[in-house]
Amino acid sequence: MHPIIFKAGKFVVYSYSLMVVAAFAAALIYTYYEAKRVGEDPAMVVDCGIYVFIACMVGGRLMHCLIYYRIYLQDPVRIFKIWEGGMVFYGGLILGSLVIIAYVLSHKLNLAKWADLSACVPMIGLFFGRIGCFLNGCCYGTAAPSWLPWKVKYPTAAMPLELAGVPLHPAPLYESLATLLIFIFLVWRSRHKRFEGEIMWLMFLLYAIARFFLEFLRADERGGIAVVHLSTSQLVSIFFFALSSFFLAKNYHALRTGGAAV
Repeated sequence: MHPIIFKAGKFVVYSYSLMVVAAFAAALIYTYYEAKRVGEDPAMVVDCGIYVFIACMVGGRLMHCLIYYRIYLQDPVRIFKIWEGGMVFYGGLILGSLVIIAYVLSHKLNLAKWADLSACVPMIGLFFGRIGCFLNGCCYGTAAPSWLPWKVKYPTAAMPLELAGVPLHPAPLYESLATLLIFIFLVWRSRHKRFEGEIMWLMFLLYAIARFFLEFLRADERGGIAVVHLSTSQLVSIFFFALSSFFLAKNYHALRTGGAAV
């Protein structure tokens, strides 16, 4: 756990903030060259990327504050301390997606093509972002079995009483690895896709599956519905799994029957 990477007087570099910046830079570089590959204007990618980055930060923070509203009601100033962590990926994904849609439609671009162009961005963001979570000490995992060679211990003071000193699953690193694998697959598939929009729907599908099961290894407060024992992110994952499955099935069926992709 290294929440601070570097400190010189009042100048502080937080690990979480550093990873957020790294994620933005990596995503921007990737989409810039991907835009060139598919015949889109790279300058527009940079322009849109700035708006999307802001939207993702706002959306992720807003959903986090809504889920954990009791904490922020007690100390509203903490809402603005994003360097401490506290982002919900799906909040950023939803608001960021809406901004992309608005940008594409306002510039009369091909929405499905731009959806595929930006599909890898969330996976790049999560790859770096979850490393930031691990270094920051948030999003910690459940108790790990004694035989697990990569179990970790967080500083006792940073953990709830029942997990103080207990070896845990490095849950953020699991998700970082999962998103890296999804990213690699999406990059490969983008060279062999069968219809515009396929990469976006595959991203939603694969991440929803990964996130649903990884949530069972998270021990931090998750929000959600106690009756069904599912977290907020699991409920959102079910929605995206159903939505992406529907559109993938519909488009694959259309291709088999000679219809048009939608």
